[in-house]
This record gives sequence, C-alpha cells and structure tokens, in this order.
Amino acid sequence: MSVMGASAAGTVGTATEVGEPRVRELAREAVTLMAFSAGVSLTVFLIVLLGFWLGH
Repeated sequence: MSVMGASAAGTVGTATEVGEPRVRELAREAVTLMAFSAGVSLTVFLIVLLGFWLGH
C-alpha cells in the first residue's frame, strides 16, 4: 500500500497556476469595485440632497 496525495502536484503536463488569478486581474477587479461603490454612493448622496432641497 502506498501513500499518495490527492493533489495534482508532480503530475506531468498540469499547470499549478491555472485557477489562480494574476495580481493585475485582482487589482483591476478591486478598482472596478471601488469605482462602482463610489458611483452608487454619489448617486444616493445626490438623491438625498435633491430630496432635501425639494422638501424645503
């Protein structure tokens, strides 16, 4: 009986980095998320400000 791991480490022809995104892709996703968040925050702020002005 031999003990073998269940991972693909050591298997010929497989890339170990297939499922891992690159740092550039992670940074692009982070910037996209920050821009979306800023846009939503600004939109909500403008709606509240408009409602305040119309209330007076």
